[in-house]
Amino acid sequence: MFLTDRKKTKELNFHEVLERRAELEEGEKRRLKMLRQGFEGEQTYDRLWDEVGHEQLLIFRDLWLKVENATLQIDALIVGEDRLIVNEIKNYSGMYQYGNGSWSVNGFQISEDPLAQASRTAGKLIRLKYGGSHPFDVDRKVAFVNPNFNLTIDSDENEKHIVTRSMMKYYMRDIARRHAGPNAAALSNTIRNFIIDDPMATPEVEAGRIRTGLYCGRCGSYKLTLDRYRSHCGSCGHQETIEYQIVKAIVDYALLFPEQPIEKRSVVWLTGNQLNPRRIEFNMNKYCRLVRRGRHSAYVIDTTDITELLKVKGYNSKYEKRKII
Repeated sequence: MFLTDRKKTKELNFHEVLERRAELEEGEKRRLKMLRQGFEGEQTYDRLWDEVGHEQLLIFRDLWLKVENATLQIDALIVGEDRLIVNEIKNYSGMYQYGNGSWSVNGFQISEDPLAQASRTAGKLIRLKYGGSHPFDVDRKVAFVNPNFNLTIDSDENEKHIVTRSMMKYYMRDIARRHAGPNAAALSNTIRNFIIDDPMATPEVEAGRIRTGLYCGRCGSYKLTLDRYRSHCGSCGHQETIEYQIVKAIVDYALLFPEQPIEKRSVVWLTGNQLNPRRIEFNMNKYCRLVRRGRHSAYVIDTTDITELLKVKGYNSKYEKRKII
């Protein structure tokens, strides 16, 4: 079973909000494309597990760990009775070569080394042995999930740490034969003690770049008309409640300016002064936590996952014509 959810990273959420509210620079476009490609690869990996079946396994997804002084990011960690299996997931496509410790694609060398990345992670996880109640081994595989990936590699030793798309289900079925028992459960509990939130900092963005106003959650158009309870998109006809639009603006602000507290005037600014400030304040008191009271009260939100935030805070509108949560 999957023990943790697969969510978009803070950096991916940041770039997607920035794409909706600013003209991206070339470097930002490339970074967003890479982040989306990586997330799509991770979703493909998860779907393959769903097809194979993972009910008898313990699988952490999208995991951040702090082990002594090392911070680890793990795409997937499978917990067995006597071993941990690290899966580094890559969504590469094209003709790749690996030799003498370096990777190249179509003849051009690249800086990323997935094999070294997986090896470093496995090495750090071995440290968990010293605080555990039973021994375990650590295995590693780089999972290339794109069917259009081709690889020429220099040695059998390196190749044994790689699994390509054509072999993914065979690999997963082999793992699925190992049922997780009490030792795996104990080991998974140990791992939970080292889990941390995504620590990656997002880039700073100048407020002057940001396009303010309300936009359609389906097509991204800013051509909206508003009635008392809903927004109506003039481009695709999609409707959203005003409450949802306010929550979306709160989350957008938190992602774009994570180091700044959320104030009513900030959300009013981001919505383009299209909504009543009192209505915004009412919803901020519902969906945020007050951390500073005064003329310019400040708030924070518990999560930038809008679906989770709506669910936790009890979003339920009779004016909603689509299922948001």
